[in-house]
Amino acid sequence: MGELDEGEFLIDAEHDHAEQPEHAAPEPQRWRVRARKPLTPEAVAAECEPGSVDAARVLDLHESMKQRARLYAAHLERLATFFREDPDVQGVIDEADIIAAKIATGLRCTCRQAQSQVLDAHRAVEWMPRTFENLRTGDLPEAWHQHLLRQIRRLEEHQVRSLDAHLAGVELASVSKTTFERQLKYGIALATAGTLPTPPSESRNVEIVDVNTETGVASLFVSGPIPEITALAHRLDVAARTVQKAQRAALESDAEGPLPFDIDEDLAARGRAHSLATLRYAILTHSLLDLDPVEETRKPYKLLVTVPVTTMLGLDDAPAMLEGMTPIPAQQARELAAGERTWTRILTDPITGAHLPVTAESYSPPQQMRLQLRLRHPVCAVPGCDRRTAIAAEDDHLIEYDHDHPDQGGQTSLWNLHRLCWAHHAQKTAGLIDPSRDPRDDPARGDGTTPAGPWETTWDLGDSVLTRSHEHTDLATPHMVEALQRAWRTSQRHHEDAVRLHEQEKARPVEERVAEDRALATRKAYPGRSGSRDARRIIPPGASQEEVAPPF
Repeated sequence: MGELDEGEFLIDAEHDHAEQPEHAAPEPQRWRVRARKPLTPEAVAAECEPGSVDAARVLDLHESMKQRARLYAAHLERLATFFREDPDVQGVIDEADIIAAKIATGLRCTCRQAQSQVLDAHRAVEWMPRTFENLRTGDLPEAWHQHLLRQIRRLEEHQVRSLDAHLAGVELASVSKTTFERQLKYGIALATAGTLPTPPSESRNVEIVDVNTETGVASLFVSGPIPEITALAHRLDVAARTVQKAQRAALESDAEGPLPFDIDEDLAARGRAHSLATLRYAILTHSLLDLDPVEETRKPYKLLVTVPVTTMLGLDDAPAMLEGMTPIPAQQARELAAGERTWTRILTDPITGAHLPVTAESYSPPQQMRLQLRLRHPVCAVPGCDRRTAIAAEDDHLIEYDHDHPDQGGQTSLWNLHRLCWAHHAQKTAGLIDPSRDPRDDPARGDGTTPAGPWETTWDLGDSVLTRSHEHTDLATPHMVEALQRAWRTSQRHHEDAVRLHEQEKARPVEERVAEDRALATRKAYPGRSGSRDARRIIPPGASQEEVAPPF
């Protein structure tokens, strides 16, 4: 027996000589890792006086932690059982997205989140049964197990099973969190030993990350082989320096006409070229991408901005809507519209904001109808799916279109159409999901009593799993316009206040600001101290002596 660190011992164990499948990864040598002392009720409340109220509360918290672990384990078991016994997927891990739409309704989450939970449950219950038993009994905290799942999502099945064998030798009911994380890392290293690293070519990716809706800022994350990323950064830097040099030359010569990459058209007033950081961003976001030798698509991506005609005429400041989801201030909408030559008119109900119907006489919807469908369905129509339909989506007939007898099949109308992402459109075609609408809502009845939308859709997700959804409704109703205008005025006022305070701070002596910031940092780092002597105390006007003097 050899001591590892405080509270942890190792006991050598024999190799497991059970027969293994040919070419299977060898089982790692198993160790017994146990805590110095079992985690008994006395050990849990060791820092409290025996029999005291604090000791009872600590034990109650410990028991609630174990109960949460058991409930979490039951949740995973239900997901794994549902997935294993669903006839549409038959326990095939690659078909987890099919069952996601069914359980997303019950979990009140998106399809992607449901799919992630299904995969985690399958790995936990089927691939790591011995570790899962500790979770089921409440001996493995829920947070520890979720940390484990995050670490194994990229591992193959035989590697996960090998890790499960390693953790089976760890006394998970008593070891510390540090020991658990150390053994998890060690077990993964053993399970993946000899595995070749992922080729850099498989790491190529571009995605939008860190979206902050409050500040309106997002980041573009680009990953790939080091030489390619380095070359991209070098080309971008060379381009930025070239443009910066051109800007300086144009400013010095008082050249007439537009200046290069003068995005905000303020270079002449600034009198100096943009910084390299600003130019790198400008070049990335305002340059045409070279598609040679591939011919550019004849139908380029369109960004839909819906602007009320009263806003365009300057009669009011009702906001525009970006892709039917995000409000845009009236002034910004007018600036966007100023450079456009062609406009498409889409009639809307003045009270509900719903788009009024258009007609079609063929299988393919006309351009006007496709635009309205994009506004009605900014994301996939399947409940829980959050894939945007601006690209990689398809218009789908709820009632199938009869190509041989168009008058007898489903019509090409707004009532009979919705937009689905490519994955869910394939599932609908395969009969795995079946949407329907109440025929009484079909405006084709011609009785003049049916609304222009939004309409309710009933979804049969298989095995009598039913849920309902409504089409997206335009937010720019009179009531919402008023609320958005109030919010915009409030935002403008806060911005003006922030600018004024910023100017006041700039006017103060630098030494004073530095001293206050250092004192504030000291108080945050050492909250137990009374604070520096020069820290200012702010006393409200008219405060009484009792309010000023501390009550102790």
